[in-house]
Amino acid sequence: MVNNVDTLSQGIYHYNVRKHALELLKEGDFRKEITNAGLWQDMLGEANVTIVLSAVFERTQRKYKDRSLRYIHMEAGHIGQNISLQAVSLGLGSVCVGAFYDEQVNRLIGLDGTTESAIYLQAVGAL
Repeated sequence: MVNNVDTLSQGIYHYNVRKHALELLKEGDFRKEITNAGLWQDMLGEANVTIVLSAVFERTQRKYKDRSLRYIHMEAGHIGQNISLQAVSLGLGSVCVGAFYDEQVNRLIGLDGTTESAIYLQAVGAL
């Protein structure tokens, strides 16, 4: 979710893994919606970018069976750590957020909440 980035318009983007590219899903200002969905944590709407990590559960369940949920959440933590490290290297701040209304975030970014769901938020922006 882009709020204030020089080279991108405000809106909700999806990272296309195959194309290694961002795709604009919805253009507009969604700061109020992400802040409300994130239990009114202001940094979600004030950040330059709020990253929503989601999981497509079946992909991991196919390979790891009963341990899949553990691995999904571990990987979300690893991704969050890498985003935090990259933010620091760019002179930016970041905050990892696990407290949010799942259904509101899923609806905002267009996920069904069953086969794919938001599992982690991360606000990134200028210090």
